[in-house]
Amino acid sequence: MVIYKAAIVGLGRIGNLFDRDPKIKNKPASHTGCYLAHDNIELIAGCDINNDRLEDFRKDSGIDKLYTDYKEMFDKEDIDILSICTHNDSHRDICLYACEKGVKAIFCEKPMAMSLKECDEMIETCKNNNVHLVIDHTRRFDNSFILAKKLLDSGKIGEIQKVDSYATVGLLNGGSHLFDLLRYYVGDAEWVSGKILHDETTDPGAYGVIGFKNGVHATFDCRWRDYCHFKVDLIGSKGILSVGGMIRSGKNIELFKIESSEGESGIYELKEDKIEEVKSLSPYLNAVKNIVEALNKNEINQESGYDGKAALEIAMAFYESHDFGGNVKVKLPLNDILRKVKARETSFTKDGRLLR
Repeated sequence: MVIYKAAIVGLGRIGNLFDRDPKIKNKPASHTGCYLAHDNIELIAGCDINNDRLEDFRKDSGIDKLYTDYKEMFDKEDIDILSICTHNDSHRDICLYACEKGVKAIFCEKPMAMSLKECDEMIETCKNNNVHLVIDHTRRFDNSFILAKKLLDSGKIGEIQKVDSYATVGLLNGGSHLFDLLRYYVGDAEWVSGKILHDETTDPGAYGVIGFKNGVHATFDCRWRDYCHFKVDLIGSKGILSVGGMIRSGKNIELFKIESSEGESGIYELKEDKIEEVKSLSPYLNAVKNIVEALNKNEINQESGYDGKAALEIAMAFYESHDFGGNVKVKLPLNDILRKVKARETSFTKDGRLLR
């Protein structure tokens, strides 16, 4: 059995601390927890600029190889799989350095980078160094959202005709997950029209419309900060599929199909249909299992990197539409690949920063 050596840069919530939350039932809920739970992975080191987080990691994992400089960690450790759990302003530099040092796979948090140019550099460097690249748009690894994809592909609601979608604030925070999920369900986007809702952060919300190459239009609203709101309503010719909820709790799928009305002759209504029970497994652990399988089968690719870039490009298109006066249709792909946006740390504070 092949054992892969893993390390993590960034030991905050998704890197390590979410597994300390007693309210989170579906664990492991962090990169640390997933690596510790996988039989084919040996977690060997952790890196963070915050010494308190390093100490938390040591207590939670039992690992003593702790670093405040990721370059020093690579100089001293032989690493096969690297998790990048820092803010998006450092993803590109860490990724490129890791590739130079011979990693086999990179598991990078969203948003992928600060700019489309940085995304291109990450993808190209991984490709040139034969590094498997995965961006953590978590719902792609979640069994509930995977089931929804299967229901759509099987024609349960017929042809998708319209989509309504909602997320908590931050085009690169909550919006990034939503943009990726819309592409997962509907396909490639062709244009964006929207308006930015500027606030005290580097990463505000927005609202607008996304047009897809298959002709489907999706409304998008990303403004909620005081409570969790993540929902996609897919309206089809034969029914409606609603998916939503947060990754770590409260997930739900509702399927409504057309049936003859019980209250009036000659008309049809939507009635809720039963959905098969979904086996609850950690989406993060599913992602890590996929990485190990890709390495074992030598199925190295950067497909997830292209998806990560596409989600970021939709966010950037909202900014460009706003720059042109708001609610102006902007075609994809964008010509401006240099614009940089730093993602907010959390949706639920006014300045977008975590309370410390």
